[in-house]
Amino acid sequence: MSLTDRSRLRRLLLKSLPLGAMPLIPVPGRAAQGGDAPIGGPGRPISMVLPFPPGGSVDIVARQLQPGLKAGLGQTVVIDNKPGAGGLIASSTVARAKPDGTTLLMAFDTHAINPFAYKQLPYDTFRDFTPISQLVRFPLVIAANPSLPASNVKELVAMAREKPESIHYASSGVGSLNQLAAEALATEAGVRFLHVPYKGGGPAVQAVLSNEVDVFFSSYAAVQAHVAAKTVKLLGVTGTTRLRQFPQLPTVSEQGYRGFEAYSWIGVFGPAGLSEPVVARLHDALVQALRQPRVMDALAMQGFEIVGGTPAELASLVRHEHDKWQAVARKANIQFD
Repeated sequence: MSLTDRSRLRRLLLKSLPLGAMPLIPVPGRAAQGGDAPIGGPGRPISMVLPFPPGGSVDIVARQLQPGLKAGLGQTVVIDNKPGAGGLIASSTVARAKPDGTTLLMAFDTHAINPFAYKQLPYDTFRDFTPISQLVRFPLVIAANPSLPASNVKELVAMAREKPESIHYASSGVGSLNQLAAEALATEAGVRFLHVPYKGGGPAVQAVLSNEVDVFFSSYAAVQAHVAAKTVKLLGVTGTTRLRQFPQLPTVSEQGYRGFEAYSWIGVFGPAGLSEPVVARLHDALVQALRQPRVMDALAMQGFEIVGGTPAELASLVRHEHDKWQAVARKANIQFD
C-alpha cells in the first residue's frame, strides 16, 4: 500500500469512528498519571494475559499494540496466552492478581457472556475487574470451507433447512460470540446448526481449513490471508455496513435478515482496586499505541474499528453486551453446560 493510500485510509477511518471513540478522548496529563515511575516498581514487566491461543483476533491486536505500549510505559510488555474454558482461566488469573497494574487482561466479547454461560464463575465479572479501555470492535464474517456448496447466507440456510444440523459451525469456545451469532441466525431463520467448540479463534479457523467444520463466524483479520489464498470463502458479514476491505461481501441484513447485527470487541481490564493514577496512565499508553499510524493502518486493513474508549464506556459496554446476548441465548434456548 502506498503512503498516499495509507493516509487516505486513516482519514476515512477517523471520519467513520463513533462519537466518544479514540480521537475524541482527552489524554490525561502526566501529573494525573503519577509521573514516569514504572508501574509496579522498577524492573517490573507488564503481563498482558490473553484468554485465547495465538492466531485469533485478541492475539493479533495484542501483538500490534505491544511495541507501542512498551514504548509508552517504558516497561517490558509480555503477552501471556492462557487459553481454555471460554476465557475463565485468563480472567481468573487477572482477578486474583495484585492490583498494581502489572497484570492486565485483554478481554474478548466472552467477558460479558460468561456470567450467563457458566453457572458458577470463580470471579464476579462486574466487581472483580477495573475497566481501562475498549480497544477495538469488529463485525464477524461467515467463513466457509470452499467445498461447501453454499455461496451466501440464503444457500447456507437452505442447506440447514433441508437437513437439520447438517451444517457444522466452529466457535472459539462455549459461550463465545461466534456461537451466539450463529445461533441467533439459526433461530431467526428457523433452522438448526451443530456447534463444535474449539479453544480459540486460531484452532477454529484451522478446523474450517481442514474441513472439520463447514463455517466459522470469524473476525476478518483471522481469515484474511486464507481468503486471499482462496482456501476460505466468505458468505456474509454481521455488521451494519459492508467491510471497507471486502465491499463485495453483503451483510447478513442485506441477505434477508433485516436488522441482524453482531459486533465483537476487545478491551483491557485490570484487577479490582487499581488506583485512578495507574488506570489513567495505562489508558493513556493504550490510546497512544492505538494512535500510531502503523497500528491504525494494520488494524483497519484487517477489519478492526478503533475505539480507544474510556473506562466508564467499557464498563457500560460490558453490561449492554451481557444483557443483549443473554436475551439471545434464552430465545435460542442455548444450553451451555
